[in-house]
Amino acid sequence: MTNVTNKIITVAEIKEAHIQAVTSQKFESAMVHELFGFDKPLKGFEKPIPVPAERHPLSPSIDSSYVFNESLVRRILLSMSTKDSIMLVGEKGTGKSSLINQINGRLNRPSIAINAGPGVDEGYLVGFRTLGKDGVKSVDGVLSYAYRHGLTCTIDEICSLTPGVLLSLNDIIQGDEVVTLKHHGIDPEMDPKHLLGLEGGMNIVRHPSFRLFATDNTGGKSSRDPRYAGTKGQNAAVRSRFTSFKANFMSAEKEMAALRGLNTTVKDLNIQMMVEFAFRFRVAFSQEEAFDNISFRELKRWVNKLALYGDLHESFTDAIYANLEEADQQLAAELFEETFGCKLELPEEYTTSVADQLDAIASAVKPAAQVA
Repeated sequence: MTNVTNKIITVAEIKEAHIQAVTSQKFESAMVHELFGFDKPLKGFEKPIPVPAERHPLSPSIDSSYVFNESLVRRILLSMSTKDSIMLVGEKGTGKSSLINQINGRLNRPSIAINAGPGVDEGYLVGFRTLGKDGVKSVDGVLSYAYRHGLTCTIDEICSLTPGVLLSLNDIIQGDEVVTLKHHGIDPEMDPKHLLGLEGGMNIVRHPSFRLFATDNTGGKSSRDPRYAGTKGQNAAVRSRFTSFKANFMSAEKEMAALRGLNTTVKDLNIQMMVEFAFRFRVAFSQEEAFDNISFRELKRWVNKLALYGDLHESFTDAIYANLEEADQQLAAELFEETFGCKLELPEEYTTSVADQLDAIASAVKPAAQVA
């Protein structure tokens, strides 16, 4: 709602209200390296930091088996402390979104997220004006609501936004103290002094707890990779407003540790060979011998299906093989045999063709004809 009182609200008053709301919480002191499971204090975080004691309903849940990259976490946390907008860039399945969630979960930061796409416009992100029971009112989008109330906002696959939409968010991305919402129309009878309001105002003040994250495969850069069809190259001025971090596959040791924590019923030897297979395939991809890559997300699915099916071949087929391009399926079968020392046994639907069925029908019909 707009500010309908005669009292003029200032930026300083809104900031003070924000600070009071933040400091009124109960905090606990915590060492960063202990929060993230590291052995020793991180450089720049040698002293405890305050973490809200009461779990926020919008704080992401914590996965105790999650394995962090120490250097990456440290640099992201330092960038968060300076209120940078952060973009994680990398291959599919490298854990970009899960890393953001796990960081915010351990810091007990309330978070909301949106998946970008060609249909996501300014209204989805910064709101619009609409009719309410008392007339025209302003409503927030995901991003403006987070900006106003101090949430962490994550925009996944940000480069699937149309470039013009992302360009219009430059003031928020760069962290301006006060931003003007891109709503259509201002009440002509409103005094300009009253455009600033705690809720629903045309101008909003950045909450000190607000943080912006984004994930993307290309980082806003033009790409001819057909795997990322639908992404759009973004304006260089937009990209420059983000601090970008490369999200890469974990080391083999860390991937094995994470998979062991995921499901303890799968034997260590199997997990070791599953990770070895993934790295063999990734090497082939890096040498342009494969069309696609094997993500950690797919490895997790394989482990879960192996525990569920109790069969290495069937679990591999459904978790990895089925999603691959035909040429990559042949490579996968070869690397499977090299890694596990046995030929891949595919289910019947992959080994029986229509021609086989026709031959089976013919062989069944001939004896019947002879009897007749």
